[in-house]
Amino acid sequence: MLRYEWREERGIMDNKIGLQKELDTYHLSGKWNDYVGVQKRVVNILKEEGFFENNIVVNDDSKMVIRITAKGIKETLSKGKRFQNLPRRLKELKVATLRSIPMLIQLGTLFADDVQNIHGENSVFAYLTHEIMIDEEVYKVRISIKRKAGSNIFWMHNIDCKEKSLELLDLRS
Repeated sequence: MLRYEWREERGIMDNKIGLQKELDTYHLSGKWNDYVGVQKRVVNILKEEGFFENNIVVNDDSKMVIRITAKGIKETLSKGKRFQNLPRRLKELKVATLRSIPMLIQLGTLFADDVQNIHGENSVFAYLTHEIMIDEEVYKVRISIKRKAGSNIFWMHNIDCKEKSLELLDLRS
């Protein structure tokens, strides 16, 4: 299981990332409107890096054990307002935070649990939230966890931006 140890008390100072540095590793320039191409590229690079090997994280707040899978990464980068129809800036923020998902899960605060799927599937979700600093600006990240008998799987994440035009309004979509 992954475990993150921090030098300072839990908080945003320990989870700073550089937007362009993260984006450069995926080589997505000019490909932002092809969400399937973005999914494939990102998942392949994360697989090459070993991101999915033993990627099980325990949330400090709820003690929930959560697995991060390629399917969850594809889901967070999928059709509609999950990724495909988002403004470019929000797409960039979502991709840039992918490698931070394990840390965000571990340090996240559980704010909803046992929420029924609004799409009629027989599934239940839990939701975590935590902040991350990207290029000196703080963003709130909301993480959806799909709960099944015997397993909890990272399903998707949303980035809340200050600008109303970039905000994701429905966390269960």
